[in-house]
Amino acid sequence: MNMKERLRKRVSELTALIGISGYEWDVAKYIYEAIKDDVDSIEQLPNGTVVALKKGVHPGPRTLLTAHMDEVGYEVKSISSSGFLYFDQIGGATIACLPGRRVLVKTDHGVIPGVVGVRAGHMLTPEQLAKPQTVNQSYVDIFVSSREEAEALGVHTGTQVVPDSPCTSMGPDGDYVCTRAADDRALCAVIIETVKELKSEDIHGELVIVFNVLEETTIKAIYAPAAKYKPTRGLFLDTIPCGDVPDCNFEKELPVALKKGPVILRSQMIFSMAMRTSSHPKLVKALQEAAEEAHVPHQEFAFNGAGYITDAVSGVYAAEGMAVATLALPRRYSHSPVEVFHMDDICATQAVVEGFLKKDIDINML
Repeated sequence: MNMKERLRKRVSELTALIGISGYEWDVAKYIYEAIKDDVDSIEQLPNGTVVALKKGVHPGPRTLLTAHMDEVGYEVKSISSSGFLYFDQIGGATIACLPGRRVLVKTDHGVIPGVVGVRAGHMLTPEQLAKPQTVNQSYVDIFVSSREEAEALGVHTGTQVVPDSPCTSMGPDGDYVCTRAADDRALCAVIIETVKELKSEDIHGELVIVFNVLEETTIKAIYAPAAKYKPTRGLFLDTIPCGDVPDCNFEKELPVALKKGPVILRSQMIFSMAMRTSSHPKLVKALQEAAEEAHVPHQEFAFNGAGYITDAVSGVYAAEGMAVATLALPRRYSHSPVEVFHMDDICATQAVVEGFLKKDIDINML
């Protein structure tokens, strides 16, 4: 199976799993089993993070490679006496996409289907028609008649709810992929397949491979593995929104497009959270060289004017002060049930990551 089909299969399997922020256990188990025979050691930290080490034959520092396992979604907060589920939003899920959709409810006994109810169209006032349905106005119908019946199915406060949006190939050539949780399972797939490709002869120093938790809600869980393993530089893999759609000013707001390769994030910032970092110049240069050597396109962007950051903004403070860089996979319709990326981009991302990790990079700037 070639790399494109390997990645397509991995993404399909990973996005079929349910793991909202704070509940990454099933994703962690899959990843553990997928790479345990391809690394020198592997463990799960008490908080759920999976960390593996892959040692190189060449001397060098510890390099962190990471993607996050969690997804945005919803969590049951209470069950009505009639068996309807009220829920809260976890992470930046786009609530406007949810009313009237089918959902999956992950109970203690398995996954069951449900729908997010909507007020009958015949009953909507002009004011209600003009406003999207909020989380507080929403509920999940799992087609039972009492709280006791819902609880018998294994539903309780804390039960996960995600949109029912299976991974689907689209477009004339089938290389547009539509799914929930592409953020960040697509990059988990990239790391899995890259780990399988890399040999010890390819690596300088030691590779610290981290599948992280709670990125969609905290951007802070990277502190734990960084404190334990103390890498000196880190490559953070994530997705990034695209501006190549009618509702975005491509040149002014977001000059990122599908089919133009992965994005090297020059910098990232959220004012409201007082969090910012920039990618280390030596790591940026190594990523640029890796793209050129792999004969794949890449994009570059400084993303400072919107609600976007990655774990790299905490990574720069972690351990003993990591040099960080972020490489992002372009995808449309972020945090919706229909995130879309292109297979050419994910294959290019994998090639750049592999090439980057084979380099002996001196990060000294003095």
